[in-house]
Amino acid sequence: MIKSISLHPKLAAVLDLMINLFMLWWVRQFGAWWMVWTWLWLRVIIWGVFTWMVYYPKEISRWKHLLSLVVMTVGTLAFLLFIEWKFAWYLFGLFFSFFSFYSFWLLPTSTVSLGVFLKPHLRWRFIMAVIGLAGIFEGAQAIISFQIVTSVSTLTWSVISSVFAAVFAGWWWWEYGTPINKRFWIWVALWFVLMFELFWVVNFLPLGYLVSSLILTWCWYALWLLARFNLTAEGVHWKKQSLFLSVNSILFILFLIFIVRWK
Repeated sequence: MIKSISLHPKLAAVLDLMINLFMLWWVRQFGAWWMVWTWLWLRVIIWGVFTWMVYYPKEISRWKHLLSLVVMTVGTLAFLLFIEWKFAWYLFGLFFSFFSFYSFWLLPTSTVSLGVFLKPHLRWRFIMAVIGLAGIFEGAQAIISFQIVTSVSTLTWSVISSVFAAVFAGWWWWEYGTPINKRFWIWVALWFVLMFELFWVVNFLPLGYLVSSLILTWCWYALWLLARFNLTAEGVHWKKQSLFLSVNSILFILFLIFIVRWK
């Protein structure tokens, strides 16, 4: 009976935006951790209802869309809880409000428009997941900085964050068509080691938790992209990637010199 009622993707997008604005206001009212968990579960349940009732072509997975939404929500909530800089708070509030809205807006309403929206929707979900990953990094760094959970050591948080980073890398290599074989799992294991070492180094740098999470996410994405090409049959075309690496290296150095405030 309920399943026979279908939400149009555009209607779901508008409703989602309205709900997100309310949820964003609600974050400001938090006074205890039970409110945080209530907020998170309510947002996930509502999205679960939306993805169940909205029309999806068979080429687009409901649960993958929902998973990207959940990951982004966990990450943006971490940002909203720990960020003190007002501009950054509203920036990530905008991410939270707009990105999920547009993920529903992008859904094709018929198979005729499928080819136009399929790849953009995949890329949009990837961006949402990366934002969520950055928030998870930021949350872990904030917990370490504020010593919120004193019973868990920095080493343990680094291991947990590295596991998330490796799982995310494998998830999105698979999403982009990488076959799951022995080579794939070797890369996932190497990714865990690489990210653990990066986490361990960043923890010794005199940086704030927001900057640390941005640096970790920046490195994660640049290396993930190269690994993705390496896992394909064609391999990495270094001539094509030289511009990408050069521009990112220059921007990264400028970021560290002119934007980062070293403690």
